[in-house]
Amino acid sequence: MAKKLAPKQERAAQLIAAGISQISTSNHPDVDVSKQTMNRWCHEESFQERVDVLVSEAGQDTKDILEGGQKKAAKVIVDTIDGNVDPDSKIAKLRYDASKYLLDTLKVKKMPSTTKPSRQTNRRNLTEAEMDEMLEPLDNDE
Repeated sequence: MAKKLAPKQERAAQLIAAGISQISTSNHPDVDVSKQTMNRWCHEESFQERVDVLVSEAGQDTKDILEGGQKKAAKVIVDTIDGNVDPDSKIAKLRYDASKYLLDTLKVKKMPSTTKPSRQTNRRNLTEAEMDEMLEPLDNDE
């Protein structure tokens, strides 16, 4: 288990995990250390482990939030299909695009069609007579 960081180091780890540069973190009022100290901390195993934990937690929190919006995103897509969209076309497109992005990000796969048979099911070759019968109405149109 990693050792507990000092309060300044903990704050620095939070800032680094949030994507703030080492220089900006070292100059942050809650940290206020030299660039050399910040660089040294960033090379310490316990500091690196803490940053990794914070990044992982943030990633999981983000994933949880996005998964929570999955039903809403699916509803927006279905509403769009049904024609129930915002009267402002820009807002409707924005909501649709955001919903599609969310579902794509979460790798929601398309549902298989239940009404359309696959190419392999119940397939047989037509006889010449059946093809002629099907084409007959087309010949009469000329």
